[in-house]
Amino acid sequence: MVTALAALGVVAPDGHDQGPLSVAAVQGGGPRGLRAVDSDPRRVFDAHLEASRRLVVPGSVDLVLWPEDVVDVDHTFAGSPEEAELSELARELGATVVAGVVEEEAGRAGEAGRFRNAAVVFGPDGAVVSRYDKVHRVPFGEYVPWRSFLDGLVDLSAVPRDAVAGEGAAVVGSPHGRLAVVISYEVFFADRARSGVTAGGRLLLVPTNASSYTTEQVPAQEVAVARLRAVETGRWTVQAAPTGYSVIVDHRGRVVVQGGLGGQEVLAAEVRLRSGLTLASRAGDWPVLVLAGLVFGLSWAIRKKT
Repeated sequence: MVTALAALGVVAPDGHDQGPLSVAAVQGGGPRGLRAVDSDPRRVFDAHLEASRRLVVPGSVDLVLWPEDVVDVDHTFAGSPEEAELSELARELGATVVAGVVEEEAGRAGEAGRFRNAAVVFGPDGAVVSRYDKVHRVPFGEYVPWRSFLDGLVDLSAVPRDAVAGEGAAVVGSPHGRLAVVISYEVFFADRARSGVTAGGRLLLVPTNASSYTTEQVPAQEVAVARLRAVETGRWTVQAAPTGYSVIVDHRGRVVVQGGLGGQEVLAAEVRLRSGLTLASRAGDWPVLVLAGLVFGLSWAIRKKT
């Protein structure tokens, strides 16, 4: 069995090399263990601007990835000062910039406002090229199921408003072709990464934010799952987190470079764009579900005989 699986891994398709791309994952740094409602959005934004300008040499990279939720505006992002500053940064660096943006959406009378969690792509000319809105939201983190009922029973002040779920495949357009993107929690769900790859994504981007956790447990889990997604999709994977772990992984799941926790740093590497589909991308979860069903059925049959 093990020998057969190893042989399958050798001959199984894992995509095709489409050439190099120089990337940088920006980690602004800062204190850990703070919830979003207790942090200063502008301070976080400025830390990532400073890191990008201080640690990224203009013209040295093709793509710069910022983490999730480091651009937080209390209005629509389009036309905001933050959009103008990111546009200027993209022109300064001569690179595509992908930034994690949270924007407010006014609520109806008597209702709390909602927000959108997105990855916005700026071209080297500073123009907004594309955008992906997070589809798979975190329950009790980005939205509260049955909020109206639970509000009278528990304190929901840590999650004062709900995220609006995006739609469609996890993919954005860019000057470098289509890129798959899963935002934070979505990296734990194979179907989201798979949707981006099958839609033509040649690189997997993971803007995330685990700064509210005091230990390394969740950041380490995200690195492990990013490695798994890389193997499943046959794509190099770039993960950026404001306080770590940021990481760059090759299409075989090997860590090329990984940052630390808390500090300000930029991870830079030459990755490879890839096309084509792995068996996992083609088949999805069905083989595992069928195998689980067979194991369950066999176990039941054996128990019946004993």
